[in-house]
Amino acid sequence: MPTNYSIYAIPAFWLLSLIPHNYAIYTITSANNGKWDNSNPRSSNWDKKLQSTVPAECFRRYERAEAAHKNGMENLALFATAIVLGNMAGLEAGTLNMVAGAVLALRAIYNVVYVTVGDSRKSFARTGIWATSVGCCFYLIVKAGNVLAVR
Repeated sequence: MPTNYSIYAIPAFWLLSLIPHNYAIYTITSANNGKWDNSNPRSSNWDKKLQSTVPAECFRRYERAEAAHKNGMENLALFATAIVLGNMAGLEAGTLNMVAGAVLALRAIYNVVYVTVGDSRKSFARTGIWATSVGCCFYLIVKAGNVLAVR
């Protein structure tokens, strides 16, 4: 029987979701003489100032990286719920590990695609990656629900 590593995927997902935020700060400070307002980084005034002081493509990449970060944090609850429910239901470790690994891989790919793809038509690949990762989470939730319903 394989070892169940799925619970460790929860902090791994959080870390993968933090990487785009760190990249966003690196990108914008590299183009802005190292300036970053850490006292109020979510201010719309700060974003306006950044937009006016850095090249347009740099600012768009910064925005996409921040959006990838926010999307990861928004989806963390669904992923964690799926993993916890799967473990509560006693699903096989192989299943839990496989789905957790797939979601982590999809999150990493999603981050790269979100940050690097600026073309509207090509951005639908990102949506497909996201939908697949959500489907993986729903798969675990339904599988766990089926087990828990008959207990």
